[in-house]
Amino acid sequence: MKKQLQKKFNAYQQAGMAFIIMMMFSIVTVNAQIAYTDVNPDVAVFCYFSGSCSGDYSLDLNNDGINDFTLSPRKKQIGCSCGSHGGHGGAAGPWTDIDSAVIISTSSSWIADTAGGYALNTLIDSSLGWTNALHVLAKLASECQACSSGGANLVHLGTSGNWYNINGKYLALKTQVGTNYYYGWVKLGVSITQINQETITIMEYAYNSIPNQPILAGQTIATGITENSFASSINLFPNPADNHVTIDLGSNNKKIIITINDITGKIIYSTIATDTEKVEVNTEDFAEGIYIIQIQSAGFIVKKKLLIEK
Repeated sequence: MKKQLQKKFNAYQQAGMAFIIMMMFSIVTVNAQIAYTDVNPDVAVFCYFSGSCSGDYSLDLNNDGINDFTLSPRKKQIGCSCGSHGGHGGAAGPWTDIDSAVIISTSSSWIADTAGGYALNTLIDSSLGWTNALHVLAKLASECQACSSGGANLVHLGTSGNWYNINGKYLALKTQVGTNYYYGWVKLGVSITQINQETITIMEYAYNSIPNQPILAGQTIATGITENSFASSINLFPNPADNHVTIDLGSNNKKIIITINDITGKIIYSTIATDTEKVEVNTEDFAEGIYIIQIQSAGFIVKKKLLIEK
């Protein structure tokens, strides 16, 4: 009687273990981890014509307690060579007035920008043109023109920068921790008016917490149509396999990183493929059992179960 009970228990135990293994390998997509911050309500930093300015905005992209970027409105008055300025009530002293909205990076953070800001779903990765310096979002300059008996005349020199009166576009950001890079974005609005008032509005920001992996501008969650499409387009055949297996990548012909792990997690095969739709793997030396093939591309990771039978 005891032997029969023991046999039943062992059978249930094996069935339970098989169920657990089945559930483990039913997870097809391992998503990027997007850490998203909604600045609610939006925060505006500004400078008025009078010269009074609000405080700067410190942006800690990866939420580690260390400031990575500073968004700052600035108003500068620089001396001119002409006489007293008569354009605004005869204010004493010559001066040049420059209003600008800038973002300042630290020694371990970088900015990438484009005309008008990046659009929604722009891929943010190492391929962008990154700069590690003070970046002028927009600037409006005025100066004393020529001296006359009535004083200098104020003229506008125009604007410069990618963000002149741009609202709700994305600036690409990255920061370094140790040897790893983290990619992210911030959604901004920048307004500089002809009466010399500038405002930077900070709306939201996010970063990919998986190091060295990209993020899409405006991406706030990991799960999406792109990831599901990526997972469903990848197939293995034959499966079960004997001496070889073909990994069909579908239309995913960009840079692909493939690793194969045994049931203990040990990596027994790895390769990098580019511009190809299929990868052939020789499994002749693989022992019988269950293996996990991981396919990684552009921040998306797909895991597939492979069974080897001899």
